Amino acid sequence: MLIQVDVNSLINNHIKIDEFVVLQLVYDKQYELVSKYLSLYDSEEKKKLFEKFNLYRFVTNYNNLNEYDPSKLTLEPDFLRIIANGDFFDELVQVFPVSVIRPDGTKDFLRNDLKRCKVIYSKITSNKYFIHQHILECLRYEILLKKKEGKMSYFKRLSKWLASEEWKIYEQSLNESNLDSFNNDGGLGYGNKLE
Repeated sequence: MLIQVDVNSLINNHIKIDEFVVLQLVYDKQYELVSKYLSLYDSEEKKKLFEKFNLYRFVTNYNNLNEYDPSKLTLEPDFLRIIANGDFFDELVQVFPVSVIRPDGTKDFLRNDLKRCKVIYSKITSNKYFIHQHILECLRYEILLKKKEGKMSYFKRLSKWLASEEWKIYEQSLNESNLDSFNNDGGLGYGNKLE
């Protein structure tokens, strides 16, 4: 079984990777697989792992002392938000620019072919919330950067933006820059402000 992990989410929520793997397998009701995984632990390691579950707000541990049954772990809403799955396309569309004025002066609508775009976006994100959040961050950064540089007229239509995986162009620069520097009133330059 393949498990995708958002490491930033683990860091932000103070979850170690082995804890996440166990909880993800419990979420997927893969009790036999999680039992095999736990067989890699000696009894002291299992004890520490399950004791940590008692301290988390992400899970309720109904195991007795020295009992390590993964089926007796109940996931709480806080953990379910971390691994949320679903259709997040509507949120992407809300953030995506509606239209731009091209360099030749014509108005171009960017939110095109939404039905096909929704299918493509579902495949890209695998309906995983953390992938969607990452793409949204990159999109917001691209919008801020293009507004700052006066290049909004070159913004791609949504279908082309998804097909070319445009957000990947902005991943590295987003990681290296500080979004807060764009969010103050003077950060976008004279006459430019976000609405």
